Amino acid sequence: MTSSHARRRWPAPAAAGVTVLLWASAFVSIRSAGEFYSPGALALGRLAAGSLVLVAVLLLTRTGWPPRAAWPGIAASGVLWFGVYMVALNWGEREVDAGTAAMVVNLGPVLITLLSAVWLGEGLPRPLLWGTAVAFTGAVVVGAATAGAQGASVLGVLLCLVAAVTYAVGVVLQKPALRHASALQVCAFGCLVGTVVCLPFAGWRTR
Repeated sequence: MTSSHARRRWPAPAAAGVTVLLWASAFVSIRSAGEFYSPGALALGRLAAGSLVLVAVLLLTRTGWPPRAAWPGIAASGVLWFGVYMVALNWGEREVDAGTAAMVVNLGPVLITLLSAVWLGEGLPRPLLWGTAVAFTGAVVVGAATAGAQGASVLGVLLCLVAAVTYAVGVVLQKPALRHASALQVCAFGCLVGTVVCLPFAGWRTR
């Protein structure tokens, strides 16, 4: 393997690693912030902050408006993943502990594997199935180890399940948009769509 080929391969694993780390820390942060903010207000605050940063990056990089062909995927992922997923997760974490929430939401990658095979025709290669099984087993172990002694609320588990489903559908619907627009455009405008979806929660500060 040449050095140039190696340089081209490392950004994707690095980005995935950073994403997993930040996503994992969010479960604990949401649990803490949920004591002071309603699920919708918390989602709106997170999305508004993300939108500000992403819009700044768009302006600095002079990245333009996404092509029309990318908008169905951007809008769908913005509503489902950035919007519904975040509110459902915030609400669910008020009812269950962070470990249980992480375990249930990590059904998402399993659903993504199945949905991408059906909707995107990506197939189910054996390494992908093994990786999905290992990842979900790890989430179950973590969830079982950190679950509260009082047991999980049925409502909380159902809300986390809604979060997992909307996350999975949003991710799968987002992927076709990447054929027409850059990752920055898809992420930034999806976040903006999610912010607009959560605007009705403005002012719902407390529990």
